[in-house]
Amino acid sequence: MTLFLDSGYSNRNISLVLGAKDGFDAHVGSSWHMLIPYRREGYVSNIPIASRDYGILLSRAIIDEQGIPSAELPVILFENFGDESEYYYVSLANMSDDEIIRTIEELADIVVHESKNGRRAPDDFREDVTSKIKAHTNKKRILRFVKKSTSTTLGVVGAAAGFFG
Repeated sequence: MTLFLDSGYSNRNISLVLGAKDGFDAHVGSSWHMLIPYRREGYVSNIPIASRDYGILLSRAIIDEQGIPSAELPVILFENFGDESEYYYVSLANMSDDEIIRTIEELADIVVHESKNGRRAPDDFREDVTSKIKAHTNKKRILRFVKKSTSTTLGVVGAAAGFFG
């Protein structure tokens, strides 16, 4: 299970993720559930809700409890097996709509792959999914850093060539 958390300052992210949730649910089937904080009480999983029904107060309580920085929001929160923290999150901060959708699709791909090919015991399955998602997220961060560093380096080299040329 995952949990979508947002601060509620902007309706954009909430609407986007709620809109993508039907695709996520169809993609992963009953293998995984994305829980959404519900304004009236608790969470919803497999029923559509409007963005106005998003549980901002519950979401904020969990964000605060987990110490998730506002700059990282919105996030998708996972159980964190075998590490010092109880939870692990994938930040969707500063992503375009397409990047958020692609990230949710990539998470679903990992769930489906593990569902078809991974260990069957529920705890093992959840641990494997979280482990694969961590590895995937870290790989994407490294690639983004390398790409950004390369662009910066090329810009500096280009400026230096122009200065000295």
